[in-house]
Amino acid sequence: MFTELLEKTYTQEITPELALRILEESAEPDNAIKLFEVASRVRDEQIGKDLWWSSGISGIFPCTVVPRCTYCTYFTENFLPSKDIAAAAKGIADLGIKHMHLSGGTNLQGYDRELVELIQEIHRVSDIDIEVNLGPSLAIDTLRVLKDMGIKSVTSSLEVCNDELFQKVKPGDSLEARKNLIEMCEREGMSVRSMIMIGIGETLKDRINHLFYLKKFHRLYNLRFSRFYPYPKTGCSMLPRCSPWDLARTIAVARLILPHVQLGLAAGNNHDDIPLWLLAGGGNQVGGVTISRKLPQPSPEQQVLRISDQLYIIDNRQLIEHYLKDMGRRVLYECPSN
Repeated sequence: MFTELLEKTYTQEITPELALRILEESAEPDNAIKLFEVASRVRDEQIGKDLWWSSGISGIFPCTVVPRCTYCTYFTENFLPSKDIAAAAKGIADLGIKHMHLSGGTNLQGYDRELVELIQEIHRVSDIDIEVNLGPSLAIDTLRVLKDMGIKSVTSSLEVCNDELFQKVKPGDSLEARKNLIEMCEREGMSVRSMIMIGIGETLKDRINHLFYLKKFHRLYNLRFSRFYPYPKTGCSMLPRCSPWDLARTIAVARLILPHVQLGLAAGNNHDDIPLWLLAGGGNQVGGVTISRKLPQPSPEQQVLRISDQLYIIDNRQLIEHYLKDMGRRVLYECPSN
């Protein structure tokens, strides 16, 4: 019976009802294996087998959302110096990586001037491809400026697409503003990246509705999946940790709904999640290098490069390449066009 459900995705356009049924029945391991096989094949056929390196730096601007999101510990309350961010971008580019994310924080009143000035600072020292993630912190005129500056994509992370749940876990934020930013990018021809959080209290139907909401945007190129983690001293600390099995099944169904979209791993995941993500039909973009404000504990699996007194490049490529080589995959340095 489950095989017949999967076969329907070949012969007809997938519907929310069919997707929900596949997600529900994939909880059975035998069914999930069949789903993963189909999702992996769709990924290989639609976006290829080779993966490519990306990088990221978060907490570049203060988060002004009040009250705070009830699950978040990633915010900062001060600006990271532009010269340090530019130096980090140059350091990443010197490693051969050609793509980076600039993330956080959110300001519902806008971070337009600050972001444009920061990108100008980076462009003075590096030609690395940049995508930005500041929540709904951009006006349409700024979006047009970013497009003229060659910015590769703008992120609007909905996290959850259920109005009531969004208000509960993100009481100081605006789902409407985040949706408006995606719609604005669609109209202006700007590539869009978004994020979905799994395990924050949403239903399986909520997830499917979220995926089908995003499906209508032709400029959506990347959807990243956060695996909920109950950080201590947050409002969601009593919720259970999201299972990697739950996440992988959702990614596999997302592959059937969004066959051409990069499906990546976001907060709450680690390198050990990569094999199951790949098996489930995840995307081709791999974050090999990150920027940290803290000097990490020494690890033979990492290389650490100091940028400034408060900024370090954390290079995890060696470990990730080891994992992927065992799976018969290689990671390239060239970025595909969005």
